[in-house]
Amino acid sequence: TTIKSLLLKLPVLEAEKKPGGATRHSNVNQSKSLSGASTIAPAMYTKMVNKEFRKLEVMLKLVGSPKDMLVDMFRAQWDSSIDTSMMASDFQTIMILKGIPRNDHASMLESLGVEAVEGRVGADSSMTVNIQALQEKGSDVAAKVNADLDQMRQRVDRFRNAFR
Repeated sequence: TTIKSLLLKLPVLEAEKKPGGATRHSNVNQSKSLSGASTIAPAMYTKMVNKEFRKLEVMLKLVGSPKDMLVDMFRAQWDSSIDTSMMASDFQTIMILKGIPRNDHASMLESLGVEAVEGRVGADSSMTVNIQALQEKGSDVAAKVNADLDQMRQRVDRFRNAFR
């Protein structure tokens, strides 16, 4: 079971929990259960989940692609119906996720044929700030986790030695 399939089943599972909702034993081939609750997610919900997951899958492919092929792969896979300012914003987010240095962003955006979006507002801006903060603190977190693990190992060793 994937995250996508669970999200698509969420409205049906939620309906099953409610009193008078569909039961687990209802016939899956029917679009309505005996109690009247639908066993199929609403079409708008399914469309939205599919759209968002398609964008997510493309973004993950692009983040995993080689840096020298990123612009060509972005052109080939990104939704062309999006306006160029949003396209630049999304491409910058992908470059940040890939860990591409900021000084390379302008040249890559230029080769894509869009201008950099400097003062992004709203969710994109906060997401970018959060991603940058995570990248900057990533090594600090790893060092802290390693220190905590070492401390736990020492405590376990002392505990074991106490019973020998």
